[in-house]
Amino acid sequence: MPTARIDRPVVRSFIAKYEKNAAAWAKRGGHAIVWYSDKSARLVVRAPKESHVGDLGYWAMLDLGKSSWRVAMDGALLGLGFITVPADCMDIVRGWCTRDSIHEGPTRALELDCLECGACCRSNEVILSRVDIKRFRDGGRPELAKLPSARRRKDGKLVLRLLSGGDCRNLGRDNKCAIYTLRPASCSDFPMGSECCLFAREEELGLLDGARNEAGVP
Repeated sequence: MPTARIDRPVVRSFIAKYEKNAAAWAKRGGHAIVWYSDKSARLVVRAPKESHVGDLGYWAMLDLGKSSWRVAMDGALLGLGFITVPADCMDIVRGWCTRDSIHEGPTRALELDCLECGACCRSNEVILSRVDIKRFRDGGRPELAKLPSARRRKDGKLVLRLLSGGDCRNLGRDNKCAIYTLRPASCSDFPMGSECCLFAREEELGLLDGARNEAGVP
């Protein structure tokens, strides 16, 4: 995949009385954390559309363990999507806000190249769906859904196995995927510049802002 420019949302913190400011921020493409108390907060984003797979607001919700959201029907947040931040994710959203506090605008332009990175292919658990297993079979690689390529978790879900160092077994030294045309849907759907992407780049490469290069943003 060639280098791509991504305008990722900048996360900003707002107290409840500034909900209007939070709404304006989200409407301009940023992500807002609205605090109603030290233990109560909402993530506010542009409401994801029906085809939301690559929507960075949706992926921010996924990073907080949520896959559904509500759309505000009245008040300052009218028309925006939001979730209640889970109690065990308060430090995560505070970290997002701290990380992005140096950026002035609601979005940040980044240039990302997956082949210079590969962070999301390390120390990551990929759950295989029935569709993935069928794709392996139809592609002539049914063994990808069996040992030693995959294993069953205690909850019965099938996942790709990692090497002892944490890398995906299908990740090459050149950061190319050996089963790219057959890769699981969760791999092909994973969006560049999402919170999950930024977290992986920070954990694996020490890149706090998620990129080696910037695209026109000081």
